[in-house]
Amino acid sequence: MNSTDLNPNTLLARVKRLEVQTRIWQVAALLALLIVGFSRTANVKAQQNGKAEPARDATVEAQNFLLKDAAGTVMGQLTVRDGMAQLELYDASEKVTWSTNTRGIAAGR
Repeated sequence: MNSTDLNPNTLLARVKRLEVQTRIWQVAALLALLIVGFSRTANVKAQQNGKAEPARDATVEAQNFLLKDAAGTVMGQLTVRDGMAQLELYDASEKVTWSTNTRGIAAGR
């Protein structure tokens, strides 16, 4: 480019356009940063609020309770058979390794 080809008005227009584009990118980056920051804050507060105390007065009732390992293999069972509570513990091949029967429960309980 020759110095005669340079028009001050053209250069000024290009600089102004670049400044506008830079401001747009700065505003967009600031908004993105704020959105990420507020969403992370909301997630942390939600996790803190979600740690509620377990209900201590709740009752769980069933006729059969299974104890399973992480793979889903049944390792124990608490059940009621013929009006009597029975606890069985199993080995890895699901064979009974220990079992107990209790006396019959009175009808009033």
